Amino acid sequence: MSGQSTGAVPGNDRMIAVLDALIGQRNDGWGVRELADAVNLSRSTVNRILQGLTERGLARVDANATYFVGPRLRVLAKVLHDRHPVLRGAPPVMDELSRAADATIMLVVHGPQPDSAFIALLRQQAGPILYHLEPGMDLPLHAGAAGRAILSEVGLDVLTTAPLTRYSEDTVVDRTYLDEAVRVAREAGYAISVGQHIPLAAGVAAPLQIAPNLVGSVSATRLRHNTTDADLERLGPLVRKAADAIADATRHPAPTEQPARQSAADATALGRMQRLLEILVAEPASAPTGSELARRLGANEATAARLRTTAEASGLAIPAAERRMAAGPLLLKWAATLGSEWKIADLAHEAAHSLAHNSGETVGLIVFDPTTATATFAAEARGTVPIGYSLGIGSQIPLYAGAAGKAILAHCPLEIVQGQSLEPITPRSPQTIEQLEEELQQIRATGWAHAEGERIPDAFGVAAPFFADDAVAGSLTFTIPRFRVDNVDVPALTTMLTHAAQQITSLLSV
Repeated sequence: MSGQSTGAVPGNDRMIAVLDALIGQRNDGWGVRELADAVNLSRSTVNRILQGLTERGLARVDANATYFVGPRLRVLAKVLHDRHPVLRGAPPVMDELSRAADATIMLVVHGPQPDSAFIALLRQQAGPILYHLEPGMDLPLHAGAAGRAILSEVGLDVLTTAPLTRYSEDTVVDRTYLDEAVRVAREAGYAISVGQHIPLAAGVAAPLQIAPNLVGSVSATRLRHNTTDADLERLGPLVRKAADAIADATRHPAPTEQPARQSAADATALGRMQRLLEILVAEPASAPTGSELARRLGANEATAARLRTTAEASGLAIPAAERRMAAGPLLLKWAATLGSEWKIADLAHEAAHSLAHNSGETVGLIVFDPTTATATFAAEARGTVPIGYSLGIGSQIPLYAGAAGKAILAHCPLEIVQGQSLEPITPRSPQTIEQLEEELQQIRATGWAHAEGERIPDAFGVAAPFFADDAVAGSLTFTIPRFRVDNVDVPALTTMLTHAAQQITSLLSV
C-alpha cells in the first residue's frame, strides 16, 4: 500500500497497514515479529492490532501463534464482488471476449500506488502455456498493454522519476518513446504491446472509467509466437467494445446494493474502521460521508471526517459524486486477492466446533444453494458424547423431511415449498404440502425446527437456520439417537444452537 499521506491519521494508517500485510500473504500467515518488521511498527502495536482484528473475525490465529486472514474479511471480499457494479458486470463481458479473442482476459485497475496497477479479475486462457498471473497481482504501467492503456488516460506524470524497470529486451524504458507509444494508444482507443512485460506475450488493452476518480483497462493477451500484427489490430476494436460494455456497468448500480446492516456500537478506532469497510462494501458506488457517515459509525463528524481522510489517502475509498465516496483501489485490490468465492463450511468452522465442544453433541452444518434449491451436508464437528449420528460429508439433505432441511425450507420462497415432491423416506415423513406448510409456519415462529424419525428412523433432530443478508444460507443441526433424548436437555441445546446460528448469520451478512 502507499505510504502515509497528508491528512491521514497515523493510528488508522497502522490498522490499514496490518490488514494490507495480512491480505497480501493470502494463506501463508504471519508471526507477530515478522509482521511488525514488514510494516515497520513495534511488536506491541502489531500484537494489539492483531488481537482486535481476531476478536472481530478479521484475522484468525492458529496454535502456533501465526495470524491469517479472518473469515469476516473473506465475506467482505465476496460481497464486494457481488455488489460493485464493475466487478459484478465485467465477468460475462470478459467471458465473451475470451471466447471471441481466444485469449487471456484481464480487468486491471490503476492504484493504489500512483505508478502501478493490479489485476482485479482474470480469465486465464486454456492451453499448454500459462502466464503467471493471479488476481491482486501488481502490474507496471509502462510495460504491457494493460498498463499503457491506463497511462493513455492518466498520463506519464504518475510515474516516479526512478529509471523504468526493464522486464524484457523489448521493454521501452525511454520516456520519450513511451510518451509517443501512449499518444498512439490514446488516438487509437487501445494499446498494443508485444513482449514488453512478459516476453512470450502479445496483448491489446483499452482503458475504461471505473469511477469518476478511478481508471482501469481490459486487456486480451495471447501467445506471441502465434499472434500476428494483423491479429492484434483485429483484436483492438473487440477489446475497445468490451471496455465500453464494462464501463457501462458503472451507470447501473447493483440491484443488491443496500445500506450496511446496523451493528452493535463499537467506539474503538478498530471498530469504526471495520464499520467503514462494511459500509464501503455494502454501498461500493455511493457510500455516505458527513453527518450520515458519522451517525452510522457512531462517531462525531470530526472523527468520521478524519477516518474518511485516512481511507481516501490510503486508497480504501475515493471521492464520488454528490459528496459521497466509493470503494477505492486498495479495497478492490484486497477483494481481488481474497477472491469472489466463499466456502461457508470453512467460514463457520469456529462457530460449529465451539458449539460441539460446549454441547458435547455432534454438529452438522448444512449449506443451501438457492440456484438449485438443494441442501448439502457440508461439514461436521464431532462432539464428546459416545454415540451420535454422522450423516456423511457431501450427502444431499431433503428439505421437506428432517429438522436440518425444514429449518431451511421454512425461509424459502413459496414456490420452492410447493414444489417439494414428498416422497416418504420413513413413515414419519410429512405426507402432504398442507401438513408441511403448517410445520414450516411453526418453525418460523420459534426460530428452530425439530423432527423425530422423519429421515433417519431412530433419530431425533434439532436445527436452526442461518442467513446471509436476509436470505437463508443453511442450517446447523444436532442429530441425536432417540434412546438418548430423555436424558438430553433439549431446551438448553436449542438455545445454544440458535445462538451459534445467529453468530454465523452475523458473520455472513453485511
